[in-house]
Amino acid sequence: MKYNQNDVSLAIKQDRKAFENIYIDINNDLYKMALYMLGNSELAKEVVSDTVMDAMVGICKLKSPERFEKWVLKILTNKCKRKIKDKYNKFNVYNPNSCETEAGENVSKGENIDHETKTDVQIALSKLNTKDRMIVSLCVVEGYKSSEVAEILSMNSSTVRSRLNRSLKKMREYLEVE
Repeated sequence: MKYNQNDVSLAIKQDRKAFENIYIDINNDLYKMALYMLGNSELAKEVVSDTVMDAMVGICKLKSPERFEKWVLKILTNKCKRKIKDKYNKFNVYNPNSCETEAGENVSKGENIDHETKTDVQIALSKLNTKDRMIVSLCVVEGYKSSEVAEILSMNSSTVRSRLNRSLKKMREYLEVE
């Protein structure tokens, strides 16, 4: 995520304009992350909105501006976990690199991977449990280090690495069978 550290410092002091600048900078990243975790565009928008509201109210309690990114991602992942727990037994993976037409079909945004391959990867990802999907999404899709993911998900970094390896192996096995 890219945002201005000075805006975070000002937002901690209740500067609303600074928080608005942060929101503009991070909104799309939060939305993509929620979309990967929830698989539903409307739920992702709702979770991001709730996350931003909680962050706006609670930012004055943030002790260090450097911890802002991990703090806001922690809020987001906790809200996603609650949504999944409350509303879903199974998760339908949505590909944020595609756009939905009015007819409800997904259309690729110019990637060279064929639709069948994308669908297979989405299905393989959906076979993982919620925490493993979050780990794969944060590490592989968003590019966070295992130590950062560990902090966000309140886990040990070696546990994150082993779960990531196991999850990728499960996905690979699924894809090889198909």
